[in-house]
Amino acid sequence: MHNFQTKTVREIALEMPVTTRVFEEFKIDYCCHGNTMFDDACRNVGASPDAVMRKIDGILEVSNNKEFDWLADTTLTELVDYILDKHHVYTKEEIKQLTPLMAKVASRHSEHNPYLLELKNLFQDICDDLGPHMMKEEMVLFPYIEELESNLSKHIPGLSPPFGTVLNPVRMMKNEHEEVGELLSKMRAVSNDYTLPEGACPSFTALYHRFVEFERDLHQHIHLENNLLFPRAIELEQEAILLMVA
Repeated sequence: MHNFQTKTVREIALEMPVTTRVFEEFKIDYCCHGNTMFDDACRNVGASPDAVMRKIDGILEVSNNKEFDWLADTTLTELVDYILDKHHVYTKEEIKQLTPLMAKVASRHSEHNPYLLELKNLFQDICDDLGPHMMKEEMVLFPYIEELESNLSKHIPGLSPPFGTVLNPVRMMKNEHEEVGELLSKMRAVSNDYTLPEGACPSFTALYHRFVEFERDLHQHIHLENNLLFPRAIELEQEAILLMVA
């Protein structure tokens, strides 16, 4: 059995990305609060660290853990492209499709399941947050990171962005990630962990299934940004600053 007592869940998720499947199962937050020590993160959700560790050992035995290995050594430009193609495209498409589906289910079933109206409002809050959030990343933060990396590779002095330092937009993005994470948790609470009522129709069933997938993708999305892209971007900017004063 591995010993993760001295590691944070962020470190574990980065070293062995396949472990995020187990973290999702136990509802352990490895993205917004990834700096929590493993044992504490388990106990925060009422799980035994030993039980979680046994589950991780089991999944590691049957997985070669190669699915995301390339991300640790890729360029930041390639990582940004991956996040855009894999997660931003998916998130936008799901928001577009889930919004009318949520409205349909709420209109037809809220009389007997009044919590659906709150669920609908929470999901709308997530949509309202994620739209401008992703736009700021796509129009401001990501292009800066890509240009910074390109210039540094050519030994060109760093940029002078209007936001001063990458730490400022990174801080803002991480705060917004945390807000979305809290909304996702509220959606789970309101829906009783997406437990379907007896005799749920196909639309109701599809909605909950897709919400679970939407949540899982957002966790992975936020994890890649908070725990991989942003720290490396901060390091890159520091390298550029050193180049300017050299």
